[in-house]
Amino acid sequence: MKTLSCNEAKKIPINEYLVRMGIKPVYSKGNDLWYLSPLRDEKHPSFKVNTKLNAWYDHGTGEGGSIIDLGIRLHNCSISDLLQKMSADVHLSFQQPPSNTVQNNIVEPKIIIKDVSPIHNFALKSYLRERGVSLQTAKQYCKQVGFSIADKNYSAIGFPNRSGGYELRNRWFKGSSSPKDITFLDNGSKSVFLFEGFIDFLSILELRVYRQLHANFLVLNSVSLLHRSVDVLRSHQDVFLFLNNDLAGKNAAIKLKESGIDGIYSGEFYKEFKDINEYLQATSENQNRGSI
Repeated sequence: MKTLSCNEAKKIPINEYLVRMGIKPVYSKGNDLWYLSPLRDEKHPSFKVNTKLNAWYDHGTGEGGSIIDLGIRLHNCSISDLLQKMSADVHLSFQQPPSNTVQNNIVEPKIIIKDVSPIHNFALKSYLRERGVSLQTAKQYCKQVGFSIADKNYSAIGFPNRSGGYELRNRWFKGSSSPKDITFLDNGSKSVFLFEGFIDFLSILELRVYRQLHANFLVLNSVSLLHRSVDVLRSHQDVFLFLNNDLAGKNAAIKLKESGIDGIYSGEFYKEFKDINEYLQATSENQNRGSI
């Protein structure tokens, strides 16, 4: 499969790119589509996409740019990794005419769950290995989910949320089925570990130092859902924060504190990395080199 160049990727309409991830505009005005920011938690739309310029701007943070800049922020990846993802995503018909979905003309995300089963697909097992997550760990909390987009069938690692939807991940796709929600795993503890995404949650389980700790787990599945976690977090004595080392993660910690939740920063061990999974991958690579 040919990898897209930056110039080719920039021809993909940003609004169609967002629609494929289940992110829809709240309203439109001329060439501008206004969203609740996918990069942070907010109640009033201040994230703008100009369909004529094919550019975005987040008025809350002052960030903006092309689809490349947005993709890097959304996926926390390098340009080369993003281009590989986008190259595979071409199969999801990103080149179709943009779907300008607004409140008075809502179109549901075109992700249809077909089947759910134990993880058995070779490519999905390989994807987990690449992320440093064992099949044994993933099988405890995830399923293999068959889904369709635009009458084309795909498979992904599926992580269920509390409302019956799934976070979907494979080597080239990052999305979710409706309804999107947080995931709370109650182990009867007064302590809770908070994560942004389920890959980081699975990663902490792979790190032996944390395997014996008794705690509940709450996975946001998107920092935009932080507000839904507040009541659950307040019911615990201790809240341990395993958020990403980026602006969104820092803002999430600030918002929690403003909500009266004084979380305990627990990211010292991966402070040189973007997130726990990146740390896990680096650790696994070093161990593999040492065993050669």
